[in-house]
Amino acid sequence: MPSHESKTSFRGPSRGATLRQVACGLFVAGAAWLAWSNPAFAASFTKGPYLQALGQKAVTIKVEVSTPEIVTIEMTGPSEFRTTKVSESAKKFHSVRIDGLSAGTTYNYKVTMGGAESAPVSFTTAPAENKPFKFVVYGDNRSDATTHAAIVRMIEKAPADFLLHTGDMVQTGDNESEWQEFFSIENKLLASRCIFVAVGNHELTTPDPTGQVTFLRYFASIEDDGRERPHLYGSFRWSNTRFFMLNAMDAWTGDEREWLKSELASAMTEAGLVHRIVVMHHGPYSSGRHGGNARLHANGIVDIMRDNKVDLVLAGHDHLYDRGEGNGIKYIVSGGAGAPLYSRGKGTPETQKFESVNHYLEVSVDGDSVAIDARRASGSVIEHCSFKGSEKWSCNSPEEKSATAPPPPPQRAGSSCACALPGGASSTSGMQPLACLATLLLIACRRQR
Repeated sequence: MPSHESKTSFRGPSRGATLRQVACGLFVAGAAWLAWSNPAFAASFTKGPYLQALGQKAVTIKVEVSTPEIVTIEMTGPSEFRTTKVSESAKKFHSVRIDGLSAGTTYNYKVTMGGAESAPVSFTTAPAENKPFKFVVYGDNRSDATTHAAIVRMIEKAPADFLLHTGDMVQTGDNESEWQEFFSIENKLLASRCIFVAVGNHELTTPDPTGQVTFLRYFASIEDDGRERPHLYGSFRWSNTRFFMLNAMDAWTGDEREWLKSELASAMTEAGLVHRIVVMHHGPYSSGRHGGNARLHANGIVDIMRDNKVDLVLAGHDHLYDRGEGNGIKYIVSGGAGAPLYSRGKGTPETQKFESVNHYLEVSVDGDSVAIDARRASGSVIEHCSFKGSEKWSCNSPEEKSATAPPPPPQRAGSSCACALPGGASSTSGMQPLACLATLLLIACRRQR
């Protein structure tokens, strides 16, 4: 039968429409109205400010703003230390290197641009002496913003001098909305604690270079002269430990292999160095779906690490917790910060502890001793492990009852726009209302895919 419906009659949302789709439309309209009706909202912080390449005497502060602006960084410290640095030109993304700092010293800074000002925060430079220190390890947060935010809330409470990330921060390295989601969730955390990152396969968009270029813009390591390295690998020293941040997705037959071999050899005679820790996305051993990185074995990288006394390899890629030892090298797979969890695969004889769980690691280094607490997203302890140098793991787990207790459900962000995004900044001084709406829009729209 012919339809009697008028072509001009109003019809409500189709069956496929959802409340989230409607919310996305409202957010878009609201953000556009704010930008049009009040020019002051046009300039806002979209990423950061956040710390990079923190060492004994310098730090890089990076920040992205919504419109091209000149940014000013004001930093103060003890003994009436004060410095102000202004960016060279008006642009959206800024990377500002500040030198002349002192080792083991706490500084305060804030960033201003246009009519916006970031909340003042503090950080502490790397120590010059062999002093105890702590850091947090996490990785594979992609795909699930809620779990990622829950992990970040726990990390914010953990004592740590800096952060190590094992890669896969986003699902697709050239997707701007996913990077925005990452930085929005980690905004408060990264403002005061420097994050050192091992690139993951999801950051790369080979053969298209966009993912690599984006990653290097956000997280490039620093050469001795302060320039950013154009490579996906590098190293840094903290107290008595040198960390090697690698591109695990390399073929391991060219430049990175030779660089690592040379750097590890140099570290053998580095004054005061006690520990060598390698961080890479896909490590040599895993009982998860991906298993070990075959190219590391085929091209002699595992032997190179063993012969040059690497104490520990920290990896991700498999979304789980896996600890063990192989070929004289201790390892942990920590890929449980939000990506879909994996069950145990074929397994490997090197594995000594396995759990498919969202988690992070709290690590303490004191002289020749390294201690690690592997914690679930709830904060409960999976196991406590320690070692000295080349010694084997010494581990213990809490009682089975507490170890298997279900974690409380993660809290979700409220609908009110005070911009209390889980894991984000609570102060509106660093995020204008337009940026708040934009962040909510990105997260809401992305989840409907």
